[in-house]
Amino acid sequence: MTSNHHDHDSSDSGRTEGGPAGSGGAAASDVVYSTANEERAVAGSAGSISGPAGIRSAETERESANAAWLDDFTIELRLLEVSGSLIGDAVASAGEFLEDSGTTAEESFGSAQRYAAELDLPAVAKAKTNEVLLMSGIGVIGLVVLGQTAFPLAGGDDGLVVRVWLLVSLVAMALILSLIPRAIPVLLRARSRPLVLGMIFAGIVFGGAGPVLLSVWQGQTVLFTVPALPVAIAAGILLVVPAIWNQVRHNLSDDPILEPGAEPDQRPSLGSRLFIVVTNWILVFYGAVSIVLVFVLYPDNQ
Repeated sequence: MTSNHHDHDSSDSGRTEGGPAGSGGAAASDVVYSTANEERAVAGSAGSISGPAGIRSAETERESANAAWLDDFTIELRLLEVSGSLIGDAVASAGEFLEDSGTTAEESFGSAQRYAAELDLPAVAKAKTNEVLLMSGIGVIGLVVLGQTAFPLAGGDDGLVVRVWLLVSLVAMALILSLIPRAIPVLLRARSRPLVLGMIFAGIVFGGAGPVLLSVWQGQTVLFTVPALPVAIAAGILLVVPAIWNQVRHNLSDDPILEPGAEPDQRPSLGSRLFIVVTNWILVFYGAVSIVLVFVLYPDNQ
């Protein structure tokens, strides 16, 4: 019996078509499935970047930047001598706007320094910070001079010998007192810039090197002699008057920063009042104790 070659051809062609075609279909379906998985993976990774975690991270970063800006804004208004109630209103208004708009403060208002100046809020009648610094500096000068008069008075000598180091010290303190009001705004604005702070510190070090070296090399050189008792009385006045002035005119309840609608405390706490007293009178107390110890422990009085 002879086989029909058409039957073999048809079966072979069927196997040829079915086999390769079947395996090719499976491979194609695998490729499609793999591609779909890759697309879903890419979409998932993209979703994870812009998903809830990414949004929360962006919001946290924005809130931190806005909080730092509001702190700078508060300081700038204080440096402009704006009253505490107006500062509270301005800060609260800016904070509410930023919370509602969802933007950053730099985008909405620009720099804190420029925006505070643009508001042009009225300043308080007196620059109390500079006044306190000035009076405290005068008290320090009085303390230094009073300490120098204690030794000749305790030894029965009415002459105060003024040497180079004492004169240099007094001139340096007077210069520092005049520069402090100008230096405070610069230091506050540069507190987050280490490079600027480093340059300021280097300037202070090199600028003060001359007086220090002069005091070391020629510090004991006698310039002149003055009566010790009148100088001691004047120094005592310089020491006591600033303490009385600050005690009467200033306390911790002066011009606090208040939120809109808030009422200031009518009377500071006992701890706050004690802190005020100690701060105002610490130099006087230190000076009195020093004078007593000098007179008691001076060799001629033992």
